[in-house]
Formats: sequence, structure tokens, C-alpha cells
Amino acid sequence: MSRSADKLISQIKKDIADGVLKPGDQLEEAALSERFGVSRTPIREAVKSMVDSGLLETRPRKGAFVRTLSAKELLDLFDVAAELEAMASRVAAEKLRESDIASIKAGLDACYVAADAGDPRAYGQANLDFHHAIHQAAGNYWLTEQLRQIELHINAYRSMPYDVRGRLEKSVQEHQEIFDAILAGDGDKARLLMRDHMMLQGQRLPSILQALEST
Repeated sequence: MSRSADKLISQIKKDIADGVLKPGDQLEEAALSERFGVSRTPIREAVKSMVDSGLLETRPRKGAFVRTLSAKELLDLFDVAAELEAMASRVAAEKLRESDIASIKAGLDACYVAADAGDPRAYGQANLDFHHAIHQAAGNYWLTEQLRQIELHINAYRSMPYDVRGRLEKSVQEHQEIFDAILAGDGDKARLLMRDHMMLQGQRLPSILQALEST
């Protein structure tokens, strides 16, 4: 694969992970060509690779779109993510360093600010910062890499429950409890709290997707 295609893949993956590109969004060759200053050949290489990996899908005569996952696929992914996030929280509690405390606390503080402002978009980024700080605190490359791969598929959906009344406040409360357990070095409690936190979010998604499909 060409270097240009590799760069395109990295940027499109980042756009999907950051929520710039959402499920169902179309990727137009002309727009990508103008944005990145490349010919359509590397664009087609990049799109084919991401279709093969399940991030994109193609539709006859319409081109490539960010793949929309089914409720079953999302629940399956959240099942896996919940276990891996729980493991990261347990290990983080057992390995915690002062620098890790500062990073996790910074993510938590940003969650409070966004929740107080009622800003779901800002909360979405703060939420990722909080979780990523825990991943880093766990200090396990392979665990972090597996979580990164799953996030490519689920991050676009993680913020959907934030539109539910009171969800931001509930989420930040759950984050506080997880942080307190990690800070106390209670790995088992941190693991259970994080798993519940992830599964509650995952269980809300099918009904939200159904509501979106009916609009």
C-alpha cells in the first residue's frame, strides 16, 4: 500500500474515533482528493482497506460510507470493551503512580466542567481523556492496543446516551467512583465499577439506534 494511502487511513480513522465522521456519513472521493491533495488512486486503496477492516462499507453507485453497526454488533463490542476497560482499571489501581493520578484527575475534572455546562460534545472528549489516562496507567501495551482497535468502532456511539436527560451527571458520578477506587488501590472494586459503567452505556444503545432509525 502506498504511503499516501496509509496517511489517508490514519486520518480517516482519527476522524471516526473523534466523531468528526459519524456512522452513515459518506466519504466522497472528490472531497477527499481536494482535502488531502492526492489523486483518487490512494483514496481507493485506503477505502478498500477500511472496507476490509469493517470501518467503511460501500453502496452500489453511491460510494463509501462510515459503516453503521447493528445493535447486536454494538452490544457484542461493548461486552468486550467492558471487560478490557475493567481489566485496565484493576491494573491501574495496582500500579498507580503520582503522574497517573494527575492525568486521570485531569480527565475527571474536564468531565465535571463539561457536565456542569451541559455540553455533550465536550463531555465526549473529556470522557475519552479519562478512559485513556486509565489505559496509560495500566501500562500494558497489548491491552491498550486492543482497546484502541475497539474504540475505532464504538467511539462514534459512546456519546449517544449523553443526550438522555441526566446522563452526563450520572456518568461523571460513575467516573468519580471509579477514580476513588483506583486512588484507594482497590483493583477489584475499580474493575467492577468500570465494567458496570461500560455495560450500562452499551445496554442503552439499541433503543437509541432504533429511535434514530425511526426518525
